[in-house]
Amino acid sequence: MKDNQDSLYIFGPCSLESLEQITPVAALIKRHGLKYLRTQLFKPRTNPDSFQGLGKDGEIILETLRKTYSKDELKFVCEACSTDQLAIIAPWASVIQIGARNMQNFELLKAVGKYISDDHDFVLLKRGFANTVDEWLESARYLIQGGVPKNKVVLCERGTRSLTSPTGVQLDFIAAMEAKKAGFKVITDPSHGSKRAEFVIPLAKASLQLGLDGLMVECHPRPTESFSDAKQAISIEEAEAFIKSSLQGRSAN
Repeated sequence: MKDNQDSLYIFGPCSLESLEQITPVAALIKRHGLKYLRTQLFKPRTNPDSFQGLGKDGEIILETLRKTYSKDELKFVCEACSTDQLAIIAPWASVIQIGARNMQNFELLKAVGKYISDDHDFVLLKRGFANTVDEWLESARYLIQGGVPKNKVVLCERGTRSLTSPTGVQLDFIAAMEAKKAGFKVITDPSHGSKRAEFVIPLAKASLQLGLDGLMVECHPRPTESFSDAKQAISIEEAEAFIKSSLQGRSAN
C-alpha cells in the first residue's frame, strides 16, 4: 500500500491487553504502510465486572512500542471517557477518540480543545447508538467551539441498535453519507456495527464502495481470546487479506 499518513484506516484490538497482543498488529500496520493503531488504555463497558482496559499501566506498552516505531511510523488511537483520562492519553495519542457512550458528554467534548495540539492528527467522534445525525453534528460543534479545528474532527458511524438485525445492531450508511454533507470526513466501524466477525469485511468493503473516508476495524492475533468483544474481532490473517485486496493504493485524501 502507498505510504500515506492521511489514510483513515485504523486497525487494532478492542482494548490494549499486552505487548504480546499488540506487537503483531503493529507489525501488520507497518508492513502495509498504514499509520493508525487502536491502543485503547480505557474501555467503557456495560458490565462493571468486564475488562475495562489497563489504564495507566498500559503506558509502559506504548513506551515500548515507541522504542520500535517512531510517531511518524505508528500513530496511536486512544479513547478518553473523562477529562482525567483525557489528560492521560493526550500525550500518547495521535488520535483522540470520543466513543459512542460519550458522544453527548458535553463537558468532555468542551475539554478536548484544551489538549489538542499540532501533535494530534484528529479527534474521532463516534455516533451514539441511539442518536440522530443532527445530534451527532451538534456534538461535533461542541468540539469545534471548544477549540478543535473543524478539519481535525472526523466522524465515525458505529451502528445503531436494531429490532430487526439478528445481531441487535446495524451499520447506518445513510447516516454516514448524510454526515459527510456537513463537510466532515466520515469513517465507519464495521466491527461494532455488526458485532460478528463474519460481517466485518463485507461491511468494510461496502463502506469503501459508498465513498466514505476510512474504517476502524478490530483485529486481534487470537480473536477468540480477546478480553473484550471477541465475537467481532477478525484475525491478523483476515485483516491482511482485506488490506491487500481492498486497500491497496487507496487514500482518504
